[in-house]
Amino acid sequence: MGRHIYVHIPFCEAKCPYCSFYSVAGSKRQKEYFEALLKEIRETKKEASDDPLEKDTIYFGGGTPSVPDAEYITSVLREILEAFKISEAEITIEANPHSLTAQKAKAYKKAGFNRISLGVQSLHDDTLRTLGRLHDRKTALEAIELIKEAGFTNISADLITGVPGQTIEDVLEDAKILAESGVTHISTYSLSIEEGTPFEKRYGTSLEDPDIELYERQMYHTLRAFLEDRGFTPYEISNSAKEGFRSRHNGSYWRGVEYYGFGAGSHGYIRGKRYGHEDDIDIYINDPAHRIVEEELTEEDKMAEYAMLMLRTSDGITEEGFKGRFGKTIPVDIRAKMESLVKKGLCEEITGGIRLSRRGLDLANEAFMEFL
Repeated sequence: MGRHIYVHIPFCEAKCPYCSFYSVAGSKRQKEYFEALLKEIRETKKEASDDPLEKDTIYFGGGTPSVPDAEYITSVLREILEAFKISEAEITIEANPHSLTAQKAKAYKKAGFNRISLGVQSLHDDTLRTLGRLHDRKTALEAIELIKEAGFTNISADLITGVPGQTIEDVLEDAKILAESGVTHISTYSLSIEEGTPFEKRYGTSLEDPDIELYERQMYHTLRAFLEDRGFTPYEISNSAKEGFRSRHNGSYWRGVEYYGFGAGSHGYIRGKRYGHEDDIDIYINDPAHRIVEEELTEEDKMAEYAMLMLRTSDGITEEGFKGRFGKTIPVDIRAKMESLVKKGLCEEITGGIRLSRRGLDLANEAFMEFL
């Protein structure tokens, strides 16, 4: 049984036009939602094993977890810590500069959170306006300072690249400022046009123009190298960190470790079964224990998925990693696919295995398809 936990907080001040995650603008039914969360946690504890697999992680994502009153958030964390045998935990909360206050940051720290992931996205006001963000450069930098003043030393910041009108010089300036600000982890996400979002109506397929895609790829590789030169080692397609500050929670996903998902729109993976909650606050409040089983994985499924997910990381697929996860050597069929990826130039050989090549980073989805 896993001891990795994801909690979905769907409330936002406003819906970002590029976002496809389940979220709702406004504060309607917040009190009832958090009461339902507490109920789901208590019900889950009744069926949970007490045997931890490894160092634990708890992650509050959204939505925007920094929007509700801090007491709502800290009460859920207290319930989790009391309900489960949590040890040496990395406990993360996502926050946005516009809704984070010094009082909230201090309350999170006091409750047990030890990592904050801040949705900076850009430090250029014109880019932030394009993205529909509510904060500006000044507010983002002030948020980093109040996070440090609250006592946090494990701080992650998000950047979005490939935004219309954005230049390579813009993102390098953003990265330089963040690298010097005291953050220890930087996630860099390429803007994608998701179905059903306002950005799809605004831009359609225009960002798929070959020249635009080429420039975005140049931006991506230049930024990764720039961060690495400043001590932020790229360890996954979208993540770079200082030594000792990799995201343990995200790492649990890439290793295919089981985890609980609490809240409307959340997903979990327990006893080989993937489950989810509907993207509907009202349905969740009415029956927080109801889960939709989406998929049941065989051992072969688990191994293929593990290979695909580890391909996202700089560690890659290795014999040592496979034995550590499954207690066996890499199966013949997976090894054949690994050899095929090397021949196609999508992967390069490393000690005991493979990882994505520079070309593979640009064509990652094509590489992943080998294992589906």
